[in-house]
Amino acid sequence: METTERNYLSQMLTLLRFLKLRGRSYVNIQTLADHMRIPKETIYNQLTDIGLGIPDNYEFEIGQSMDLLETILGHHILDEAFITGAGKMGSRLIKSEEFRSCGLKITAAFDIDTAIIGTEINGVKIVSIDKIASLAHRMHIALGIITTPPDQAQRTADMMVAAKIQVIWNFTPEKIKVPSGFILENTAPGANLKQVFQSISERYQTLRPWILNPK
Repeated sequence: METTERNYLSQMLTLLRFLKLRGRSYVNIQTLADHMRIPKETIYNQLTDIGLGIPDNYEFEIGQSMDLLETILGHHILDEAFITGAGKMGSRLIKSEEFRSCGLKITAAFDIDTAIIGTEINGVKIVSIDKIASLAHRMHIALGIITTPPDQAQRTADMMVAAKIQVIWNFTPEKIKVPSGFILENTAPGANLKQVFQSISERYQTLRPWILNPK
């Protein structure tokens, strides 16, 4: 993607976030042009170039269009993940060559044990679980891995859902639940992680349809 095009789309995403905070649910190209102070033809051409040809008077849902722009800008690629629970299982997965072979990087580990918070495993810093929401938002993390003790798994999943981490990969024996709109994968030790990750990635792409629904 060209730098100029990326800049326009990033500005558009920032504007959509602002409008959503102001209580708007729908927007059209003319409104975007007025706020961004650029010709509406420029916005139309940018949207057309990425496969979203939208008529001038077409009002599209802000939340869904934000999701699409974030995807286009690479915010939702499943190549990075958080892991919760930095004990024996979590440490093993962080060090796993199998994870790296399928292109998955663990960017941060979370735990409640103050004795290990601030330390590192294979260069991955262990952070307090209380920071998961703010870091997920800042780093655009869509995949969370649970390796906590079983009795903490559901609470951890709830925290991931609250942080809008859309894919939850559970390595505990606990049968956790997540709301609709989120992906849950339960994996037993010894499973082929590359195959499971491929399946998760395919389900994730299906979850994010490239369609803008009109008002």
